[in-house]
This record gives sequence, structure tokens and C-alpha cells, in this order.
Amino acid sequence: MTAQSLAHQVGSQDPSSYVDSYQPPTINRPASVPPTSVTPPTSITSPISPIPPTAPAPKQDQGSESLQDPQSLQGQNIFFLLGVQDGSDEEKEAFLDELQQVIWEDFLENDVKLLITEAEMIKLQEIMAKGDGPEEQEDMTVYLEKLIPDLEEIMLEKAFELKEDLVKERTAGMREYYLGNDTALGQLDKAEQLIDQDQWLQAAELLNVIGK
Repeated sequence: MTAQSLAHQVGSQDPSSYVDSYQPPTINRPASVPPTSVTPPTSITSPISPIPPTAPAPKQDQGSESLQDPQSLQGQNIFFLLGVQDGSDEEKEAFLDELQQVIWEDFLENDVKLLITEAEMIKLQEIMAKGDGPEEQEDMTVYLEKLIPDLEEIMLEKAFELKEDLVKERTAGMREYYLGNDTALGQLDKAEQLIDQDQWLQAAELLNVIGK
């Protein structure tokens, strides 16, 4: 299962709920490159299927153009979007695990109560009270899948929203880093315009050359 659909379903949710407390992986980068302004929590084994660097799009009609759009957010590699593609496999794996855990915990804290009854919530809390290890998380997932048929799509959409928020956190950090550099700030303006137009590939390509 993936962790991204709920974020779009609960679109009014404040993204700071899982972004402000978040900062990116420590991945080696040239000193001239500003750090990504995102930091993940503790990595643990989760019952949710790992979020791939390039996440699949939520289930849609086969004719949907978004599935074919090479510029879509869904089709972009998270490490390329954040400008940290030079990290080791271990660093990347840890980062994905931590992203996944952020989404899972945010779902439990903010979203699940909107999707199940009070009685069902009491049963979930009984499972949660047993601990937060892999076995307990697996039990929670099995239980929730019976109650929420589209749980996978919900979690997938939630992950896409986090992916978008992390890129916007990156641009905000770069804007602060390049304060006073009119050339870099002009390029940032263009990148943000591309993001607003859902041209994520072009935006990431531009972000990754700013300051070089």
C-alpha cells in the first residue's frame, strides 16, 4: 500500500503538518549547492509498500492524459526533484522509509478518524496500544484495508501531496539561500511558474542548474 491519496482528499489540510518538522537526507552535495529544506523522521519497517522514487499514478481511466504526461509530478524521481540524486543507495533507501513513515503517521493522526466510525476507531486504538512495531503496523493495515476499500489510493495521493510540498520547501530554501542574487532569483521565478503549470520535469531541471 502507498501513502499519498489522502492528502489530496483532505486538500484543505495544512501541509506544515508533515513538512515543517521534516528535513532532507544528509546527502553529499557541493558546498555551492543549497541544502534541501526537508528532514525525515525516524526510519522504521512499515506495512505500507515502499514509496518508489518515481511513484505510480493513482488508478485512473486508461485514457487519462496525466498517465502519459512526462511532465507530471507522478512521473518524476523524488531525488531529482530535490537535487540530491548523488546520494548513496543506503541514504536514498533511508530517506524513502522516513518519507513513508511521515505519511503513515500523519494519516493515523489526522485522516483516519474522517474515514471510519467511532466504534471502528476504538478497535484501531486498541491495536495501536499494543505498540508501534512492524507487527502492530501490519495489524493496523490489515484492519484498515477491510474498512477503507480505497486505502491504497488514499495513501498514494497523500504521498504525491507530500512530494509536491517538499519541492516547494526546496524552492523556498533556495530563495533564502540566493537572496541578493538576481540571476538565481530570476531562474527560481521561472521554476516556480513551471511548477504552477504542472511542468515538474522542466522545473526540476531548472532548479538543478541554478547557481552552477
